[in-house]
Amino acid sequence: MKEKAMKNNNEKLTNEQGHYLLSRREFLKRFGFGIIGSAVLAACQKTPVKYILPYRKQPESVQPGVANWYASAFFDGEQYSGVIVKTREGRPIKIEGNELCPVTKGGVFARGQASVLTLYDEARLRGPVKGKNKTDWKSAINDIKNKLASVGEGEIVFLTNTIISPTTLELLKEFKEKYPTTKHVVYDAVSYSGLIEAYEGVPRFYFDKANVIVSVGADFLGTWLSPVEFAKGYAKNRKYWENDSKKMSRHYQFESHFSMTGANADHRVSIKPSEEISVLLNLYNEVAKATGGQSINAPKLSGKAAELVKAAAKDLLQNKGKSIVIAGHNDKDVQTVARAINTLLGNIGQTVDTQDKSLLRQGKDSEFEALLQDMEA
Repeated sequence: MKEKAMKNNNEKLTNEQGHYLLSRREFLKRFGFGIIGSAVLAACQKTPVKYILPYRKQPESVQPGVANWYASAFFDGEQYSGVIVKTREGRPIKIEGNELCPVTKGGVFARGQASVLTLYDEARLRGPVKGKNKTDWKSAINDIKNKLASVGEGEIVFLTNTIISPTTLELLKEFKEKYPTTKHVVYDAVSYSGLIEAYEGVPRFYFDKANVIVSVGADFLGTWLSPVEFAKGYAKNRKYWENDSKKMSRHYQFESHFSMTGANADHRVSIKPSEEISVLLNLYNEVAKATGGQSINAPKLSGKAAELVKAAAKDLLQNKGKSIVIAGHNDKDVQTVARAINTLLGNIGQTVDTQDKSLLRQGKDSEFEALLQDMEA
């Protein structure tokens, strides 16, 4: 600043462009008046009265200021976690994983932890909606009853996402008994239909039993299928200091973008999405040559991808029954090749369980497409 001028004895400073600059004393003076004015205006408004009512009969388990924990389960239509819920005077305030849960074993995903916020969302639905208009439960139930009575021999369809609740499924079963023409169509926004068709259901993958893991486009530690469950099993076999054998599992990752799973892999190579089937076919041929299986035509791979396929195949063959090959592509043919490799290696029934299937992701694309065609007709 080249020039400073004093004006009106108020210690106002101006720069050469003519803009006023407040001194420290002037700033504090105005700031103080602003705070006082805001307090006066706030005091003029009537504060709503809120009454705190004591318990007439206080429950033995509730002590004001002391939190209670309750065991529960959380499923958002995609992922599942066994959880424990922290409450104060009946209000849930925190969600953590339940270490006694045999599936997630103390793990919980981010959306599960954040779900407690939805209980305090004032914009959430408070009742049924018909079209775009709100209605009450009595009117909605009567309307549905009247329409069901007029259906006759027509078809009734329940369109839902994956349901794992035994109670809800039992209610659907009772409904079907009363209305035999009822269909239940499951639609998942993120489809795993290819995996379901290839394995005749969603199999369970036991990463804690696998010495070698080969993943082609499956981010099983981040987003694929059941990452909380998989992360627990994966981590158990990566802590060599806790294993009696002092060995770690080896992880090969083929993917088109850098994922959380790829960041943890021992060997990673970047491939095009169109090359996923090529990687699996070449891997199948390498395993089939050593196990007496029948080779199939496969596009030729080159460079680092070809080298890593051969290294992975050699490692897999040395760990038959103790390895896993998975694919992330939602295509029946891609998943069928992955299952064929697991079959040749003897992984089915060991690290890949096709009997005790997972209840997650039950939607089939073919059933939903058939429903759309019926609706259009």
